Amino acid sequence: MTLSLFTVALALPSLVAEGGAGSILGNPMLPMVGMFVIIYFMVLRPMKNQEKDRKARLEGLKKGDEVQLNGGIIGRVSNIDGNLAIVEIADRVKVRVVKSEIHDTREAAAKAAKDKDKGKKDEAKDAKSAS
Repeated sequence: MTLSLFTVALALPSLVAEGGAGSILGNPMLPMVGMFVIIYFMVLRPMKNQEKDRKARLEGLKKGDEVQLNGGIIGRVSNIDGNLAIVEIADRVKVRVVKSEIHDTREAAAKAAKDKDKGKKDEAKDAKSAS
């Protein structure tokens, strides 16, 4: 007597109803929900907070602030007109830029780079001390 896939499919609902095959650990949705929660708290939430902080810094831009554009160009804000910022990238060279294309203020970008370098140095120290 061989069991076909069709026979097993017919018997499965009765097994689940009796509690023979279904358990909380056997439910595939539980690990997926757990993974989503972990990804949310480790990746999505911090990214949302960083973006909110960046937008707040861009709203607070004023004349004379040094900024870094998305293309890597560094300049100084010479005027702000609504959604546009006029950025001076060299002597007497000014560029009109949409505010959303400003990556960040220069101070914030330098601080982020310093924090990143500090983290790498700490990892290197930990690796040395573990050896």
